[in-house]
Order: sequence, then structure tokens, then C-alpha cells
Amino acid sequence: MDGETQVSGRITFLIVGSVFLAITTGMGTLAVHLYQTYANATAMAACAVFSWAFGSMVISMMLVLLTSGKKTRGRIGARRGRVTVRLGSRSPGSSGHVTGEGIEAEGEAGTRITSVIPSLFLIVSAIGLALLGLFLFGHHRLDLIGSGMFIAVVFYIANWSRLAWPRK
Repeated sequence: MDGETQVSGRITFLIVGSVFLAITTGMGTLAVHLYQTYANATAMAACAVFSWAFGSMVISMMLVLLTSGKKTRGRIGARRGRVTVRLGSRSPGSSGHVTGEGIEAEGEAGTRITSVIPSLFLIVSAIGLALLGLFLFGHHRLDLIGSGMFIAVVFYIANWSRLAWPRK
């Protein structure tokens, strides 16, 4: 089960990380385009900070996986028997659920953080985003809402850094 969990966790990270990387690239490209065309400052700030946050998250997750070694663990549970599936339909005449014989499964995977490298990366990322915000503010390209977004996301990334610090 250990090897199984490790492989499925890495495959899941590859899929989710690829989606986040696509979002990061798209939003970053849009932010640069909005900056170059002197478009809406709030939209440009939103694209820039969320692109930076997504990129920081993906890179820090990669660093955790690369520095954690074989510390991935997981749990899979399954139950056979009578199960109930709740439906999203709220239409009249619908019971809202289906009950019958089936299998119920749940699982989780976790990786223990053993290195300070992801946390240090996030500290540097928060500082970099703050400097980018100051640059844009100095060039009169941020409005009040955009400045607030930069400040809020810098604090979020700094908090991620605190949470990414290894624990004993």
C-alpha cells in the first residue's frame, strides 16, 4: 500500500499541478497584456496576484515532494453494502437520493514536510510579490483595490510559509 499511495499521490500532483500551471501561465500572460495596454488596473492586479499565488503554490508543492523523500503515507477505506447517493436535483417529485447495493470508498494521502526549503521559497515569493506591488504602485498602475489585493496575497503567502515549516 505504501508504494501504491506514493505513486497515486504523485500522479494526482502531476494532474493537479499541470492544471494550476496552466492557470498560472494564462493569468500571468493576461496580466502582462493588461499592463502593456494600460487596461483596467484592478483586473491587471487580480491576474498578477493570483498568477503569482498559483505559481508559488505549485512550486512549493514540488519542493515538498522533492525534499520529503519516502514520507508519503495514505489510507484507503471501502465499505460494501447498502449505500445512499444524494442527488443535486431539487425538482418536485424527486426524492433527492438513490439507495441500493454498492461500494462506498474514501481515501487520503499526506506528505510529511521534512525540509525548510519550501517555507524559505514561500518567504522569498512573498517578498517578491511585495516588491512587484511596490513597483506597480510607484508607476501609478495600481488602484486602491489592486493595492489591497497585493497586500492580502502577500500575507496569505507569508502564512503558507509559516504552515510549510517542518514540525517535529
